[in-house]
Amino acid sequence: MKRFAYILLLLTLMGSSVVSAQSVKNGGEVRDEQLAGNVSEIKISYSNNYLYLSGVKEGTKVEVMNMLGVPVFSVETSEPNEKISLDLKKGFYVVRVENIIQRIVIR
Repeated sequence: MKRFAYILLLLTLMGSSVVSAQSVKNGGEVRDEQLAGNVSEIKISYSNNYLYLSGVKEGTKVEVMNMLGVPVFSVETSEPNEKISLDLKKGFYVVRVENIIQRIVIR
């Protein structure tokens, strides 16, 4: 867990663009871009307090962490296309699904 938090902090400090985001007020969503060239069919997006996942296997663990690496939400998927309600405070969060790590912004 410390290793994950360290990598996350390092990427944040380097100014690495993990995702591009639009304002949620404008109906925008967060698009995923895999870190370090990892290619996957898993798609992660966030819009209007819902986390949308596609291409995941049943029973895949989904973790949402704050920017310090502290878990704030965790669930296992039950189908390939999942819609998960997130009731989180405004801020930056990190979503991890298998080997895909993505930053989301809640406004």
